[in-house]
Amino acid sequence: MKVFLTSAYQSHPMLDVMRQHAARDSVGNHTVVDSAEDADIILFVESAQFDDYLYKQLRQHPLVARYPRKVFMYNEVDKPWCALPGLYGCMPKRYFQSNRQIAFGFVHTPNDFVKSIYANERNIEREYLFSFVGALSHRCRKHIMALSERTPSVQDTSDFNVWHCTADVKASQGQNYADIMASSRFVLCPRGLGTSSFRLFEAMEAGRAPVIISNQWVAPDCVNWDFAVRIPEHDINSIPAYLASIADEAEERGEAARREWEKTFALDRFFDTSISSVATLADSRQRSSSRVYLQNLRKVLVKGEMELTTKARRVRDRLAGISDTSAPAPDRAKSQA
Repeated sequence: MKVFLTSAYQSHPMLDVMRQHAARDSVGNHTVVDSAEDADIILFVESAQFDDYLYKQLRQHPLVARYPRKVFMYNEVDKPWCALPGLYGCMPKRYFQSNRQIAFGFVHTPNDFVKSIYANERNIEREYLFSFVGALSHRCRKHIMALSERTPSVQDTSDFNVWHCTADVKASQGQNYADIMASSRFVLCPRGLGTSSFRLFEAMEAGRAPVIISNQWVAPDCVNWDFAVRIPEHDINSIPAYLASIADEAEERGEAARREWEKTFALDRFFDTSISSVATLADSRQRSSSRVYLQNLRKVLVKGEMELTTKARRVRDRLAGISDTSAPAPDRAKSQA
């Protein structure tokens, strides 16, 4: 397949990362070309656009109008609607349309400390049965935090905001996250604002068995997920006893997770997996209108939620401004990541 990689926006960090993946590709099934006209697939690789959450600028892009049959997008936002057919990391099961969306992973995972875990395997003792280090960005995570009474490997990082911190604080938090993951047999991977999370793919890279807690998550078809443990969101209290009963499977499951990551999402494989997945969608070319109402409904819901969130942020910022006149600003803001 000949592929034209692009973005509809001036700021496009995920496009830059995808181009790096293409340069590292070791498979050779697909080629990046400089012309949209010559391409078999035009892939818009988009980051979250908080000023254009519904991707109006993308949908009005000249290439979308000119080549409607070969334009696709990579979409990693937590609460997406189907702006274009393509790769979606967090499209909920209830809105998922297999003729318009391919469930997928993330172009980039942000914690570089995780990348060295597997290489240092021989020097690591897995002292924890399971772990979770993260913020309370979904109600199911509150139940997970209750497990912190049983183990120090469950930690609430809601007060940490990766976007508003010093380099030293960011490095310290990232190292702690990786150290806890490395020292665990199983890694709890609950949903957050979106149905998926970086943590799932980081656990695979680290060779740790992931425990997926997300009722609406759609599993990417490019991976054989037999290694994963699935726990319903309402059954979190069962986790300690259940994982203890399968503790002897943890290492085998972790190795299987790592093998799948190496075949699909490793640096030299990611581009091939991405474009092969898009090609599968392109080959079907069945754009049924029978479920279009679902994407329109999703668009309305997302738009309403984002407008409400924007208003809430404005009120919060106004109140914070009033508070700042009488008290020093806190070092770290709360994060919903």
